[in-house]
Amino acid sequence: MKVNQNVSAVISNAHLHRTENRLTASIERLSSGYKINKAKDNPAGMAISNKMRAQIMALDQSSKNAADGTSVMQTADGALSETHSMLQRMRELAVQAATDSMTTVDKEACQNEIDALKEEIDRIATDTEFNGKRILDGSQDYRVYPSVNGELAGTYIRNFQTSDGVSAENYIFDITQSPEQAQTQITVEAGKEGTVEINGCTVEILKTDSAEDIYTKLKETGELGSVKVEKDGTDTYKLTTFEYGKGAKISAFDVNGSEITAEGKDTVISLIRDTDPKGNTTNVTYGEGFSETATYLSDGKKVTIRDVNGFEMIFEVDPEMEDGQLLEKASEANKLRVDVEMTNIGSMTLQIGAHENQIIDLRIPAVTCESLYIDDLNVVRKGCADRALTALDDAIAQVSEVRSRIGAYQNRLDYAVKSLDGTEENMEAAISRIMDTDMAEEMATYSNMNVLDQAAISVLTQANDLPQQVLQLLQ
Repeated sequence: MKVNQNVSAVISNAHLHRTENRLTASIERLSSGYKINKAKDNPAGMAISNKMRAQIMALDQSSKNAADGTSVMQTADGALSETHSMLQRMRELAVQAATDSMTTVDKEACQNEIDALKEEIDRIATDTEFNGKRILDGSQDYRVYPSVNGELAGTYIRNFQTSDGVSAENYIFDITQSPEQAQTQITVEAGKEGTVEINGCTVEILKTDSAEDIYTKLKETGELGSVKVEKDGTDTYKLTTFEYGKGAKISAFDVNGSEITAEGKDTVISLIRDTDPKGNTTNVTYGEGFSETATYLSDGKKVTIRDVNGFEMIFEVDPEMEDGQLLEKASEANKLRVDVEMTNIGSMTLQIGAHENQIIDLRIPAVTCESLYIDDLNVVRKGCADRALTALDDAIAQVSEVRSRIGAYQNRLDYAVKSLDGTEENMEAAISRIMDTDMAEEMATYSNMNVLDQAAISVLTQANDLPQQVLQLLQ
């Protein structure tokens, strides 16, 4: 029997400390609901769970981002539905104005309504916003930078519309014929009476009409016949169509009954192909230009280039916006080299993943009268109502295509939200298996440690009483 060292008490105390530590840990797990409360509980599990927690939070925010994108698409589609309705009404007015039973005053009334609807289409494109961002003015579409003979020419080559099949690279072509208006001259002498006809519109010239009276009559008649009349000398007047291209024609008869005709010219281009073995490949690197299957179609100023896999590029060649220097810098072959830089910047980018580059680009092209090619729509002039019908049909089809694209985006975003929510749910289940406490199992551990703790306290108490037995030997 020893007095100085109570080995039994030391052993009992050590077991008591271990039991209390395990009991404390069990109580912490039961109260927090987590089996890992400190890094020392499970260092590897703590590192894994923190990465998973960051991913879960990012997935939750990505789902909200996708839902916001759906709201943007719904806002755009709602606005475009009204644009569709207005285009249908404009087409109805064009059909109404196409019949000759309508007087000029009646057609002007139709034109006034069409002009008001055009203004409203542009207003919708300008004012439709989501969270302060305009979504129908083209600011959420890819940027295209055309240059002519090395100089930027966004006004001369303008109003680009590109499909999703147009990849981000350079496309090169030569303009060998700029669009032209039909032009000619007509001579009407003062003091000579007769009938002048311009594109089916007639006017009576009287002997008593002065040169100014004749000019006024010809201008009014030319306006109805889609022809601009300007003085070009004594008794000579210059006739120029408002429209460009082969569809712009002049058929006139002077007071002598002599027929005068003229026809405009469509844009003519030559596509530079990146696979040409010679000739056109000068200063063209591989990967720039159009493929061998690309073709183009021109209608006045409007040019449409199409290729396989949904490739479509539409733009205008507008001589009225030419700065006067471009043609002077043309080559001896009388052509303009156009380099179109198609970029993949400018679209609305949504982050729909937990990591970088997990994004989706939403392209919403401009839906203005200019981009729909109806900005110069006129149903008062002779024959223009028929051309207006064609233009409005194309505009309706273009808006339908935009809405179809928006609908596809909505469906994709809906699936993205479901996918993100499903991934988040599975990640929550995975992190739960690492972090969450099994309450039933932990309660059994707690009960066991609680009993051992009480037993250790009782044994320690008895071990502390052992040295007192020495007193019995000293009596």
